[in-house]
Amino acid sequence: MSAGDGERQPPDGDPERTVLKGQRAPDGRAPAPRQRADRFAAAETLPSEEPGAGAAQRARAGRVLGGKYNLVRLLGAGGMGEVYEAEHVLLGVPVAVKTMHPHVAILPESRRRFFREARAASRLVHRNVVKVLDLGGDEDDGDGSIYLVMELLKGQSLGALLRASRELLPLTEVAALFADILDGVGAAHASGIVHRDLKPENVLLAEQDGGRVAKVVDFGLAHLDDPLDAGPTLTSKDMVAGTPEYMSPEQCRSLAVGPSTDLYACGCILTALLQGGPPFVGLPAVELMAMHMFSIPPPLRRPPGAPPVPPLLERLRLDLLAKLPEKRPESAAAARSRLDEAMSREAEARRLPARKADAPPGDRAERAQAWPDGETAQLAPAPERTIALLRLAPAGQGLSEACEIGLDAQGIHLAEVPDAAALLEAGLGVAVIDAGADVEGACALLEALGRAAPGVRTVVCASGLSSDRMNALVAAGAADVARYPVAPDALSRKIARVVRRGR
Repeated sequence: MSAGDGERQPPDGDPERTVLKGQRAPDGRAPAPRQRADRFAAAETLPSEEPGAGAAQRARAGRVLGGKYNLVRLLGAGGMGEVYEAEHVLLGVPVAVKTMHPHVAILPESRRRFFREARAASRLVHRNVVKVLDLGGDEDDGDGSIYLVMELLKGQSLGALLRASRELLPLTEVAALFADILDGVGAAHASGIVHRDLKPENVLLAEQDGGRVAKVVDFGLAHLDDPLDAGPTLTSKDMVAGTPEYMSPEQCRSLAVGPSTDLYACGCILTALLQGGPPFVGLPAVELMAMHMFSIPPPLRRPPGAPPVPPLLERLRLDLLAKLPEKRPESAAAARSRLDEAMSREAEARRLPARKADAPPGDRAERAQAWPDGETAQLAPAPERTIALLRLAPAGQGLSEACEIGLDAQGIHLAEVPDAAALLEAGLGVAVIDAGADVEGACALLEALGRAAPGVRTVVCASGLSSDRMNALVAAGAADVARYPVAPDALSRKIARVVRRGR
């Protein structure tokens, strides 16, 4: 959040927190660029401002909140509020003050989220978590204003650093920053707090002790193991809250989340540290969510000549990005231990053959044949395969003739069948449902397939997908979902993944 960043956007877009119900924020507006400064606190990435809000923000500077905090200058702003550099009028101590817009402060859900952040952060006293100092309301305003007081730090966010860096960070710095993040997340989990919105923009790099210290911030979406946090949830059951580039598969499906959800986000952050961006980028929110739910994380994108990533570090990254929570490391502390091991030359040396005689038996060709699927198997030509096709949409609407020809060229042949009984009689193990806009019909067909042919894996192609419609398809039994317009290359990859998973 340095002043030099201005409003420049990264090549793949500035990831924003999203509360999705048909991909819309609660107020229906798109996110706006954030203001940045070289001093910061937990400025949230939030929807765009109300008309005229900028003048109101400038008018706040110079005011004293609660009789204690003199607002010096604006540091950052969003649709829900602003963050100011401030000073305690009696002690002269510099602090950061987060306030809410009056039109937001009157909303019960917004106030609850604000108090949730205060409660969550106030429970944490840790080197790698931004410290909350005070919470109050300004009765003089008469508009229900509330504010949160935090330590004021000098530095920038990890997101700003990654956007500004022309080269990848050194691996030693990657390890140091990621260790800080894991320690901060581990402290939150030990206090019964799940962050639920970890991303580079919510990691602040404070200049301390002659170096950079990563601190986790913004607990506005956190889940607290606390009776005070009981009651209605912050998002309704058909909404998905978070930042799509960093959301776990269970978050994307609106399922219950726990500490492992934060560990998945940590895997996305580690990917960003190692290649400059998260695993999946450049797609609409719903497609990003589908990638998190179904797609294998792609190989790291590092430029030629970049130092190789230690194998144990790459293994940790992939384990953090496991689709099933139980497949991820059991805790942030366990991930931190594996990080230390991955960066230890002695540990790496112990895992490598000490002598040529210790190498696996056989020549290179024999050893290559024993590699697991996903290594050499991807180099072999794809086998011919027949896939069942069930249409709910008019022919050519989604799966066009050109798409079918493209699939044929890749060895995937679609055989149209009228219903689940015909599919079962044909003995085909994989099916494509061309649903068009009829998501309800596709769900009913998936449930019928589940009863008649439970072993069949199905990819659904549909239009007008939103997060709740996609989750409905997955809950009904879809193994993957493709969004209109359907491209043959994308569909063939989804089919191949479904076949490999054997779902």
